Amino acid sequence: MGSLQPAGPTRPGDVIDAHCHLFSVRLIEEYIEAHPQGAPRFRQALKERKFGRRGETLPDMPADEMASWYTERIHDAGLAKALIVSVIPNSAYMREFITAAAGHVHALCNVDPRDPGAADLLEREMAAGFKGVKLLPVNRCYRLSDPACRPFFEKAAELGAPMIVHYGVTVDPGGDMRYADPIDLSPVARDFPEITFVIAHFGAGYLDQLLKVAYQCPNVAVDSSGTNNWMDFMAYPLTLGQVFERVMSALGPERVLFGTDSGSTAAYRSWMKYQQVATLDEIGVGRADRDLVLRGNAVRIFGLDG
Repeated sequence: MGSLQPAGPTRPGDVIDAHCHLFSVRLIEEYIEAHPQGAPRFRQALKERKFGRRGETLPDMPADEMASWYTERIHDAGLAKALIVSVIPNSAYMREFITAAAGHVHALCNVDPRDPGAADLLEREMAAGFKGVKLLPVNRCYRLSDPACRPFFEKAAELGAPMIVHYGVTVDPGGDMRYADPIDLSPVARDFPEITFVIAHFGAGYLDQLLKVAYQCPNVAVDSSGTNNWMDFMAYPLTLGQVFERVMSALGPERVLFGTDSGSTAAYRSWMKYQQVATLDEIGVGRADRDLVLRGNAVRIFGLDG
């Protein structure tokens, strides 16, 4: 695999996956080196060279090779570009990866907004080429409304850093549902209208709460990523078509983004891309609005063509 030529701008009809992941042996090694007393889940993964509930093999490549491999993978799946949501903070590997990916694959950095150094880290990460931030309150057990997070959001507003936030159910064994409710985002999104907050996975079981926050705050959007099997645990029946119809009607097509939550330890979730595109067609989404969901909103919010 050679070095990649810079990616050009996307065009209407292209598809961007705005919620992907990357895990690799070297990325996890880097994290464990920085956190020698923690991360038992990552330690086990490194020992077995496998990750996830299905025990899939971790790829083991330097960052530049990984960038070429990942780019070939998404292009083979019919994607123009992809956006990786990092779960490991302050990663030299990810910085090298996004440089080598040459605009074909972008990434959001991971920051703990409570950390006193969070604002400075965010500024460095944005300067290094990250397109925003992934926040994991339910996984890392914090509230974005915590006053300790305020300096981080002030810096994010200054930098124009958009965010994807995971609320709702999670497969992370360390997750805590006390931190799962998107209602907690309300005062933050209200006070920082300069920041776009994309709530992942249709709120992952908190669709009602997501819609209420989005009603109050026009800077709140949603992505469609994942299997969306949270629908199986709702108190009332739902179909994917009904979920798309609800968010498209309530938020408008300019606040809905396509994603699959695909990782790097298994094949790209092409079936999920097919399912969601077919669902948009089935519910009668027109060509212009379909392009917003599948491409345009990700380009605009995260600056993926710039």
